[in-house]
Parts: sequence; structure tokens; C-alpha cells
Amino acid sequence: MTSGSFFQEEDFLCPVCFDIFRDPVVVPCSHSACKTCMEEYWKHKDYQECPVCRKRSSMPFPAVSLTLKRLCEGFLQERSSRDTEPGSERLCGQHKEKLKLFCLEDEQPVCLVCRDSRRHTGHKFCPIDEVIQNQQERVKAELEPLKEKLRLYTESKLTCSQTEKYIMTQAAETHREIKKEFQHLHQLLVKEEEARINALMEEEKEKTRMVKEKTKEISTIISTLSDKIQAVEENLEGDHVTFLQRYKAILHKARDQDTVPDPQLVSGALIVVAKHLGNLQFRVWEKMQEDMKYYPVTLDPNTAHPDVLVYPDMVTFRSRNSGEREEMETPVPDTPERFNLYEGILGSEGFDSGTHTWDVEVRNEYLQRYGYSSDWALGVVEESVSRKGVIEKGGWRLEQHGGVYTARSVPESPITLLLKLRQEPSRIRVTLDWDGGTLTFSDPHYKEHLHTFTHTFTEKVFPYLSNGCKTFTLRILPVKVHAAAEQPS
Repeated sequence: MTSGSFFQEEDFLCPVCFDIFRDPVVVPCSHSACKTCMEEYWKHKDYQECPVCRKRSSMPFPAVSLTLKRLCEGFLQERSSRDTEPGSERLCGQHKEKLKLFCLEDEQPVCLVCRDSRRHTGHKFCPIDEVIQNQQERVKAELEPLKEKLRLYTESKLTCSQTEKYIMTQAAETHREIKKEFQHLHQLLVKEEEARINALMEEEKEKTRMVKEKTKEISTIISTLSDKIQAVEENLEGDHVTFLQRYKAILHKARDQDTVPDPQLVSGALIVVAKHLGNLQFRVWEKMQEDMKYYPVTLDPNTAHPDVLVYPDMVTFRSRNSGEREEMETPVPDTPERFNLYEGILGSEGFDSGTHTWDVEVRNEYLQRYGYSSDWALGVVEESVSRKGVIEKGGWRLEQHGGVYTARSVPESPITLLLKLRQEPSRIRVTLDWDGGTLTFSDPHYKEHLHTFTHTFTEKVFPYLSNGCKTFTLRILPVKVHAAAEQPS
């Protein structure tokens, strides 16, 4: 007698994937699951437990149960031959009668004898032809979130692919700038140059490996989701009675999106360019001290809005014009670190103690000569500030727009500053006293105070700069260097 004479499909369903067992294993509590399902389930647990009864086990991973595997294969073979037999009709496994009704309480197709049996006393029934559409629509509704999750993972995979290409572009551009810097430093820096190129290559390799692994992980999830969706849709298009007999398993499978988390982009995947280029000369000051420049703040291009163009010196930037945006060969990936609304950028290093000062050139000689001014914003933001959309809290900045100066401390209302200046400042000095809780802006040339924010800082803050001009740059200015950096006074 074949396996189908004794068992129903529910007897062979894995409690994890809700499909027929594949290479089933049996745990000490006598429950079973697919081998791959059990491995994946235990991988996210601190200890081995049964996915059904949660009973823990200290035994080694169980071997595949050949007996149960043969029963599953026999059941699948019998079901396949029965489904493909011309003119075949599904019969009740217990009474061998035609399945004509659907029990609304048990959600199973039944025969007329089942209807009158004690097991179904008080239950409500509907003809299969009347209930099939409603049950199919229910499964389709449950399937939509799973399709949406597939779409999110597909978009994430595309972003990972763009990030991988951008890493290569970053690495190539950074490589060129490193070569240029080291040519300027000549023979004394040959050893340092080789060390930094190797570090860049290692980082490129590591970051590329990270993104490749994430892409592979997403591809696996996409494949799994696609297979599940295809399996459910195939059941929807199959024989109505067969569908209803497997209805519970199909419904469980359609609901399986709850076990799949939303895709997360790879944070910190881009090359840390500032580590290779920022303060490069200062780090080798013992060899080339007389030709040394030190910048108290260097920019982090990984945080820059996609339309911001950061110069190779890591201290100068402006907005890209339309032609430059069109000429970009590799699109800038929208990673979690990057601003997507404001044309701003952060410094590469944050501060959570002490006093720090940096000067920013906001008006060059050309602007001064013809009386032009570019719109800009300078200040600091908290490390946790939102990079996407409007900055709603955790930011303090001085803005200049059309000659009007405004102090903004979000979420408070902006303050228009009525300043009596001898001349439009060409540079702005930003002084952060983290411990004292002040952020001061001044004109270092005329020693004029512009504005001071007072706030009790509780987390690390980063320098923030914004420049909406496509012609003129904002530039962080260097400080004098002897044996060590000297803050402006």
C-alpha cells in the first residue's frame, strides 16, 4: 500500500518553510524539519531548540532521516501521478467519496459523509465552486506584502551594484590624488606612499568584498522569495480541489513575509577617502615639515549631497552645475551617511570634548571685486542627525542668503541677525566649545562677533557646511604648523 493511503499532506509539512520535507531531520523531541531549514533556524539562535515545541537540545546536528525522506518522496510521486491522471477526481482520504464541500471552520475540503460526521458537528459548509474565489483572493492578498518585500530587495540589490561601481571610481580617483601628493613630496616619501597605496587597495578590496557579500545575500533572499511566490502562484492556477486541500500550507507560505526582514543597505561601505587624503601632508610632517599644511577640519565626501563636488584637497567644495552632473560616469549611491535634501557636507571627524576652531573662506577675491556673495551655511550637527529629508533637530548653523545673516538652531525658529559690518566677511571663524556649551561665529579679519549659540551638548557633533553656489567654492583654511598644529587665536 502506498504512503498516500496512510498519510495526509499535513503529515509531511516542514514547520519552518511549510513545504514538503526536503532531507528531513528528526530532533530528540521527535519533531521534524528540513535540514536546511533547521540549520538556518539554529544559526540565529544562541542554543539549539525545536522550532515546534521550543525544547532545547545539546545533541549534535541530527542526520537526515532516510525513512522519512523515502515516505516524502513516495507521497510526492503518488501526488504527482494522481494530479496528472486524466479525468481524475480528488477523493476523501477517509471515506473515498468525492470532495464537494468546504468546511469553513476547519478550512478543508470534505465529502458528504464528512459533513454528517461527529467531527464536523455544528460546522458550516459551502460548495467548493462557491468558496474557491474567496479563498484565492485571500491568498492573493496575503501574497502582496511578500511581493513588496521582493521589490524592496530588488531595489537594494541595484543600489549595492551602484555602490560597488562607485567604490571602484572612488578608488581610482583617490589613487590618482595620492600619486600626485607623493610626487610633490619626492623621494623621502616613497616608503610612505607605498604604504598608503597598499592601505587603499586593502580597503577597496575589503569594502568591495563587503558589498559583494551583501549583494550575494540579497540575491539569495530574492531567489528564495521568488521561489516562494512562484510556488504559491502555481497553486493558485492549479486544480481548485487540490488548491483547497493544500490551502493551509499555501496560506502559511504566502504569509511567510513576516520572517523576512526589510532590506538594509550596507552602512559604511564606501572608501573612507578622508583617511587617505585628509591631513596627508601633516601626517608625514617629520619628513617635509617646511612644506606642511594642516587643516583643522577635512571634509567627508561620503556624507555630501549628490550634487556637491568635493575637490581632491578634501577642504574645498561647491555645487555641481548641470553639465558636470551629466558628465558623471558613475552615479553617486544614496548611502545612509549621505544628505539627500540639503547641499551640505560634514567634516570627517567629530568632536565630543574640548575647544575646536576652524576658518572657512566664504568670499574670494573675485566676489569681493565685483560685490557678489554666494549663499552658504556653516555650523555643527549631532552625529545622530537625520541625513534624509529635513533636519528637524540637532543642528546649529549660521546662514547667509543675499547678504542677510540668519542663525538657526533647529527645531527653534530662525533668528535674523541685524549686523553692522564694516565689510562683508571673506572668512568666517567657527569656534566650538563642547564642554562649555557654546558655538561662536566671528569675522577673524575685523575681529567682529557675529553670533553665539548656547547649548548643553550631549553627543558627538560634526562640522557642517553648505554651499548652493555652482561657481564659487567654500574652502576650509589651513593653520600654521610647526612641530604641532596651532589653533587660530
